[in-house]
Parts: sequence; C-alpha cells; structure tokens
Amino acid sequence: MKKFIYLLFFVTTFSFSQNAFMEYQFEAKKGTQSAILALTDEYWGDVEFKSGGINIEAMKIGNENSTHRIVLYGDPANWGRTDSTSSADKWKVFSHKLNNHIEKWTHSSSGNVISWVGENDDYKYVQIYEFKASDPSAFKAAHDKLVSAMSPSLKGEIGFGSYEIGGYKGASHWVAITAKNWSDLIVTRRNMKELLNKEWEQYYKNRGTVEHIRNYTANTAKRY
Repeated sequence: MKKFIYLLFFVTTFSFSQNAFMEYQFEAKKGTQSAILALTDEYWGDVEFKSGGINIEAMKIGNENSTHRIVLYGDPANWGRTDSTSSADKWKVFSHKLNNHIEKWTHSSSGNVISWVGENDDYKYVQIYEFKASDPSAFKAAHDKLVSAMSPSLKGEIGFGSYEIGGYKGASHWVAITAKNWSDLIVTRRNMKELLNKEWEQYYKNRGTVEHIRNYTANTAKRY
C-alpha cells in the first residue's frame, strides 16, 4: 500500500465537478487508535481545506477486513489545503509514524458523491451499503423519491454515490445512512419502513435490479 503515501500527499497539497471522495481502509494494530488520532491531529488538526475535508472512521459491524478508514472528500476541481506549509519531508515523517501503527492496508476506492441530504454533525454513526445497480438512472430516481418522502422526519443524513475506481468486489454504487449510534440506526430504519410502507414498495419496484455486495457500519472518530 505504498502507493497511498504518494497519492494522498498529492491530493492534500495540490488541486486537480462536484464532490468526490477517496477512501483508504486499513487494519490497525490492536490498541493503537488513540496513537493514530494523535498523529492525524498533529498533521491535519489545524488545516483548512479548499473544499470538503477528511474523516477518520472506526469500523464497527460487518467489515471483516478493516478496522479503520481514512476518507478524503470535496470538489476535485478545488481540492487540497489552503495553506502551503505541508512539505514532502513533513509528509514522510507523518506517514512513517502512521505506518508503525498499521498491520496492513486492506482496500482503497474512489468515486463521486451524487447526492447528500441532511446535515447533522452529531450523527457520527453510519451504515454503508455497497451494491451493483443494473440501471443507475432508475436507481437514482427511486432513491431520490424515497429520500424526499423521508425528509420531513429525517434527523440524520442520507448519501448516495458511485464508485469510479476500486469498488469492493465490483460494487458500482453506495448508500450511506447516519445515526447517533447503533440503536438509533435500527430504530430509525424500523420506523421509516413502518411509516413509509407504500413508498418502500415503490422504491423496490422501480429501482431496477440490484446486487448487494456488502454493508457495514462505522463511527467517525475525527473530522478535519
């Protein structure tokens, strides 16, 4: 995963249509999360970004290969940090220290954020669905209609996007749903299905064929 070192340095220091993301998943050595967050605080804690930001997320349920991931997101036409204080030497030191706490890099991908509804920084728990959509346009139309019906009672956030590079086991798209914690996620999903039973039926009917790849949960440990 040495490619991560050079690619991430490039996108955090330079610029390259609307929001996109890159993620780097890894297996951390046991008991090292606090040390990892201390390092990322030191390197990214005071940084202002031209757009978007960076999340450090801890995997919770369903991702058997990774314990954490680093997610970089923003407008790829206006990417990177606003300052010029970062240097190759500082990055080299940071990445060397970071790798001391990592057992192995497990997966990486990038793609587009097609839609994101809601805004609540307190909702740091997220469930991510990864799948292959046979008809992306039909899926987006069905997804948008269902989310519109949910919006009046939506407290968290719902995101939808595509994988352009490295979708896990060929996944073409993803949906992300945020909550306060695991119990809030389960209760909210249950209530939405009971409240919007007909809307869910139409969603499944109109979205086209979908092949589920996996779904898992994560908790945002740090946001920059």
